[in-house]
Amino acid sequence: MERDEEEVFVKNAAELTRFATGIVGPSEAQDVVSAAFLNCVQARRWPSVDDKRAYLFRAVLNEARSVQRSAWRRKRREVTYMAASTAWDPVLGVSPRPEILDAVRRLSLRQRAVIVLTYWEDWEPSRVARHLGISDGAVRRRLARARARLRKELDARR
Repeated sequence: MERDEEEVFVKNAAELTRFATGIVGPSEAQDVVSAAFLNCVQARRWPSVDDKRAYLFRAVLNEARSVQRSAWRRKRREVTYMAASTAWDPVLGVSPRPEILDAVRRLSLRQRAVIVLTYWEDWEPSRVARHLGISDGAVRRRLARARARLRKELDARR
């Protein structure tokens, strides 16, 4: 990064980060600003931009849109995958209820992983542990916590 670009970044970073925080939230804001700034300074047009501050604001907005589109597409893929992978099984004649799928989706990633491998894939805890690189005890703890959370959430819906 050249000195002029560094000055532009330092001068505008706080304001751009506040702007990004308002759009995408605090967890994504700094990444959005950094990516937008890098895209700007790598663009051929950057040296000829008159109002670099305005250009950066537009770039942050565009990057925020991109991040949100990616998150939306990822969520849609996850929902589609969960629906497809848990569809009615003609052999077993089983179809999970939608409220169960919703409750499983709200578990932490680690809990969801052990639930899916244990119940959907019908793996033993030792196999789950091997594949996830954790101990058998960790699998059992995650299963217990996930089952407790699912029980609590599903009981609250009744």
